Amino acid sequence: MKISSCGSWLIIVFLLLAAVPVFAQEEEAEIEIEIETMYSLYPTFSYGTTTSWLTRIINQTGRSNFVLRDFLPGLYFCAEMRDMPYIIIPSVRLAAYYPLISTFNHVPQKPNTPLHFAVDFFAGARFETGWNFISVNVGPGLHMLFLSSDRWNYFNLGLAAVAGIELALNSKWSLLLDGFASIDNGNLGGNKQMEPFDTVWQYQLAIGVRYNKVKQNNPALFQPEVYPSRINR
Repeated sequence: MKISSCGSWLIIVFLLLAAVPVFAQEEEAEIEIEIETMYSLYPTFSYGTTTSWLTRIINQTGRSNFVLRDFLPGLYFCAEMRDMPYIIIPSVRLAAYYPLISTFNHVPQKPNTPLHFAVDFFAGARFETGWNFISVNVGPGLHMLFLSSDRWNYFNLGLAAVAGIELALNSKWSLLLDGFASIDNGNLGGNKQMEPFDTVWQYQLAIGVRYNKVKQNNPALFQPEVYPSRINR
């Protein structure tokens, strides 16, 4: 049975049209894989120790201002989202403090009860850059502090800035050093009627670690040595 030249062309056109969806699906799959590779978001968690210095000032007329200072050591936990576009790292940090030292115009204040605590919350975004196994990040955020005391509880809310250094120790562990500074409104709630503050600021210093099993640190300070005989194994 012979096939005419017109029939041959029809068969070729039909085969090409049938192959177009297959090629389109393969191309879409490759694009999806590339997008997932470029923007494969994953969370990271860090924790460590932190210290805070809190200053609250009540302005006075014709006499020295009332200055209350608190030194608070504590622990923190931080969650971040990695692999965002434009090197943006959304960050949420929660810290628990104990008011160890409190002064009023440089005079130490002895608490009536030791059952005091403070909770500090930061939510913001960091912008990161790096060189070799060291990276630097800075960014703005919102800050909140709740502090219990002998007299009443304080609630501060304001704006904060964070700056940090990350040192990749090995393929999975990183050492973190972070500094925070905030300007807050210390007159939220009933404190505005009882003891209003004119100026409230706080700065914190934290040191911690991060364990990352999703993506390895490369390079790292203590990168394991790869022997030539083991490369192809």
